[in-house]
Amino acid sequence: MNKLFDLSYRPKTYWPESLDREQLLSRIKGQARRNIGRKILDEEGFVGLNHFLAREALSESERQAWGAIHPDLMGGEFLPDLDGETVEIARISLASVTSDQISIRAQRVGQSIRYTVADEYDTGFDMAINESVEPLTLGELIKLIDESNHPEEEERHGLLVSHWEHCVEWGEDPEAAIRFAWIESATYPQLGSWYEQVAEGWCDKKVGQYIEEE
Repeated sequence: MNKLFDLSYRPKTYWPESLDREQLLSRIKGQARRNIGRKILDEEGFVGLNHFLAREALSESERQAWGAIHPDLMGGEFLPDLDGETVEIARISLASVTSDQISIRAQRVGQSIRYTVADEYDTGFDMAINESVEPLTLGELIKLIDESNHPEEEERHGLLVSHWEHCVEWGEDPEAAIRFAWIESATYPQLGSWYEQVAEGWCDKKVGQYIEEE
C-alpha cells in the first residue's frame, strides 16, 4: 500500500497566506454546513454561499434552531472554536445520531507547532505526538491518528479504527462498521484514500476471523 502514497509528503505550512476552497471550508465547524457549502460551491460558486452556511461558528440560538430541524445537523457545531493560530488538519466524522465530529488540530506556539484532538465532549485525548517544529509528514500524521487514544479506552486502536472495533463489539458487521467512521483532510490530500485502504484491509481481516471461528 505504501507505494501508492507519499508518506514523506509535508505541507509547507499550516498557515498559507491564502486558503484554497477546502481550507476555507475546514474553518466551518458544522459538518452539515460544510458539506452543504461544498455542494453549493460546486454548483454555483461563492455567489451562492450565504452567511449562515459560511460562518465558522453559530450562536447558541442558531445552533438550537439548526438542530431542531434534525439532530444530525448538529455534528461539529459544539467543537471548540478555532482561533487565529489554530487550524484543523484532519477531521473524523461519525455516523452517530448527532453526527459527532473529532477535529485534529495544529496550533502555532512560538517557533513550535502543538497538536491537539478536540471532540464535542471536552475529552482530553492521549496524544502520540504533541509538538513539532515543521508540519507533520503524512506518515507522521498517520502515526498521530493511529497511536493517539481516548483516555478511557482499554483497547488502544487509535482515533479512527477504535470506532470500527466498537461497532463490531456492538454486533455490527465489519462492512457496516467502516461506514460508521471516516476521515478527511484539507491539508493532506491522500489521507482519506489511505484510510479507505486501511478500512478494506481491516474489514477483510475481520471477515477472515469470522470464517475461522465458524
